[in-house]
Amino acid sequence: MSVGIGIIFVNIIVCSIFGFIIGPVVNNVGYKFNILDFPNSRKIHKTPIVRIGGLTIFLTFFLFNFIYYLFFRFSDFYIYESKDISIILVGSLSFFLLGLHDDIFRSSPVSRLVIQFSIAFALSLFGINISNLSLTLPFLGYVEFTLPLYLSHIATCFWIVGITNALNWLDGLDGLASGYALFTSVAILISSILVGSTSGIILFSLLSGAIIGFLIRNFRPAFYIMGDCGSYFLGFCLSVGAIYFPSKESINSLPIVYLVILFSLPILDMLFVIFNRIYKKQNPLKADANHIHHRMMRANIPYKGIILLTYSYSFLTSSLANIILKK
Repeated sequence: MSVGIGIIFVNIIVCSIFGFIIGPVVNNVGYKFNILDFPNSRKIHKTPIVRIGGLTIFLTFFLFNFIYYLFFRFSDFYIYESKDISIILVGSLSFFLLGLHDDIFRSSPVSRLVIQFSIAFALSLFGINISNLSLTLPFLGYVEFTLPLYLSHIATCFWIVGITNALNWLDGLDGLASGYALFTSVAILISSILVGSTSGIILFSLLSGAIIGFLIRNFRPAFYIMGDCGSYFLGFCLSVGAIYFPSKESINSLPIVYLVILFSLPILDMLFVIFNRIYKKQNPLKADANHIHHRMMRANIPYKGIILLTYSYSFLTSSLANIILKK
């Protein structure tokens, strides 16, 4: 690994500070153009709140990537000569713009899914996909297998779109989705360190800092919420980062259990909600108030208790995922 610990901490600290500083600017833009989230029966907040706070994460992440691109061309930190990195950045930009459009104009769930699947499929066609996997099974032990190309495309599309929307659904309580995203981003950063992926280390140290800068203002009472632009951007970055960086530099296949455990919180929440809607003969895509934070609130668990429980779970699963990857 050519990236020192000092560079990692500098990236995180500088991005955190910058993301925090530009927060009021983004908030003013939201109010100026009336890009607000209004209270309803499903919402936690009681007054209108700016819904494009994720713009701070996006701007911070891309600004410092641009700085790396301009000033580190002849250093060990220059990662942009790789076609894969450019494709990932373009994909993250596409998901951000899709979310921003939804924050401003609102679009139908079907059209959003079609566009998300199209972007994910294009990414898979360029070679950033789920292909070599491993699994430990009873009686069979450790098994490695390579997916046929068509299954690789299908698995990649459903993985990216599923995780992105699962994170979006988790974003219903101040600091919940952004806090989970931070734990996951740090976990992928550590995974990149374990396998010696310079590009993963640079990108996810920048992303972790950008999330921190936003998260500081996202705790109750939230200054703003990340909105679809933030959750789509983070969902894409995390879902793609988890399948690309740990496996790109490693000779081993990517453990399925690593992915499932790392993303178990949004996966379990999404599966419960979907099956519950189907059981009640409701539209699986229609929003309701049965997500994990809603159920905890109905159980009279206070806000700090919900955050403590979900953060503790995220810390444990992130740690366990990297232990599995290391082994």
